[in-house]
Amino acid sequence: MKAIKPAAMTLRGYVLHEEQYRKLEQLRDQLFLMAKVIYASTEEEEDVLLEVRRSNLGQLLEDFGLRVDEVVTALQCEGHRLQTPSQWH
Repeated sequence: MKAIKPAAMTLRGYVLHEEQYRKLEQLRDQLFLMAKVIYASTEEEEDVLLEVRRSNLGQLLEDFGLRVDEVVTALQCEGHRLQTPSQWH
């Protein structure tokens, strides 16, 4: 009978340092919070316009992008070679 490999040995990918992992968790939580705030909880709220200043939305999205960039940069600095989706095959 063939030995079964542990799941950790069969996975392909990268291991993040705890700091980068926490940054991604923080980003995830902020995105979920934004979604919760934006979704209407009643039918009356569904028709109410949500007013957000463009500069505030831009700053928020830029912050999200910078956080993701920090993690990606950390992976590249660790000597890992990132693959693009076209290289996955």
